[in-house]
Amino acid sequence: MADDSIVAVLPYVLSVAARLAIADELSDSAKNVKDLARVFNVAPGALERLLRTLASCGFFTEDSEGRFSLTQLGHLLQSDSPVSMRATLSNVDSYRAWLGAADTMSTGRPAFDSEFGARFFAHKDHDSAVGATFDERMRERASRLYAGLASLPAWDGVRCVLDIGGGKGAVLAAILTANPRIRGILFDRPSVVERAELSGELAPLRDRCETAAGDFFRALPTRADAHLMCSVLHDWEDDEAIEILRGSREALQADGRLFICEMLLPESNEPHPAWWSDLGMMVVLGGRERTLGQYRALLRLAGLQISNVTPLADSFFSVIEARRVLD
Repeated sequence: MADDSIVAVLPYVLSVAARLAIADELSDSAKNVKDLARVFNVAPGALERLLRTLASCGFFTEDSEGRFSLTQLGHLLQSDSPVSMRATLSNVDSYRAWLGAADTMSTGRPAFDSEFGARFFAHKDHDSAVGATFDERMRERASRLYAGLASLPAWDGVRCVLDIGGGKGAVLAAILTANPRIRGILFDRPSVVERAELSGELAPLRDRCETAAGDFFRALPTRADAHLMCSVLHDWEDDEAIEILRGSREALQADGRLFICEMLLPESNEPHPAWWSDLGMMVVLGGRERTLGQYRALLRLAGLQISNVTPLADSFFSVIEARRVLD
């Protein structure tokens, strides 16, 4: 294979390996292709070619007896790994949307809409299985990227935190566990809240945590003195982001604080993962990543102002803390 083929094909090959859960099957011991093919109900010859290709890239190793083992890099494909990207790589919806990325360049509209005939979140709500897969991707992403969020000193003095668009509650659970005096409210779309209730992730914290279903473009619960938005605003264009922020300001208690956890685009064109995420937001959701200056402007238009910015340790994310502008 030519080098340019590796660049084009590798994401799809990794997606196949992730969906088969090959790394999970190899987590305890090395196995030969015949046994693995029986577990996955796939053709042995095809599986062998897949494994050898990924072994050449460092995800697996093959011993002299033809048994494959997981490498350190291969832990990215393992479900229970702290650095797991299995759910992300299994997300074939995004790959399909990228096939129409040239149309986004022409129209400015997310390619996802035309590929699937619906906006991103409407598509997730329409199919419960698709929605559940996306929930798992967000849970995986939260554990990998927001690990330092729960231990921030900024939570000192907070009485109740509203996690807006909080998915199944992984981030909120971590915050409440690390801060036993805080109460929490998990807020998301009805379909997501229903799955959160069934998952039991928040069950150990039920004495301090409740759920609320709704639409953050309409109204938010008003009982919290802290609001949290993790990777929410980057899903939306500026007008919609301002509307979400205004809703937060209206619902936030007078002395409250809003915590926004996002990747920040550099002010110059230095290398940063946020540039790639920005393109992904454009093609899949119609949103965007932003510089700190751009967030400052959005917050000002929503009646809020930045009081602090904290980069998260071991992450490309930062936490923007904002307060209401006094009338």
